[in-house]
Amino acid sequence: MVRILIADDYEPARRAVRRLLEGRPGWEVCGEAADGLGVVLKTAELKPDLVIIDLALGMIDGLTAAREISAAMPTLPIVLCTVFATDVPERQSHEFGIRAVVDKSDAGTRLVSVVEDLLNSKA
Repeated sequence: MVRILIADDYEPARRAVRRLLEGRPGWEVCGEAADGLGVVLKTAELKPDLVIIDLALGMIDGLTAAREISAAMPTLPIVLCTVFATDVPERQSHEFGIRAVVDKSDAGTRLVSVVEDLLNSKA
């Protein structure tokens, strides 16, 4: 079973991503976080196979949280799923440990394939 952690400050967005991911056989959402500090702590506690994180989070932003997670678990794939996708250059996102950036407006069609690609490249 592939375990995925979702971090977004907007609860309906977390619910939508959960439904999208849990519709895939062999995938489960092992936890959710509503802020940047929460995703850092839950990643350490739950040890997911992949993290999906929003940019605009409370406590600490998504980039800072991704950098902290990546420092502790450098092989863990992190996907930034945000409405600000065009504001985050690919080079900058990689410096924070983010492997892919998905615009929330494309999440329904693109997020599953991005997650599949990252999980397949990890195997």
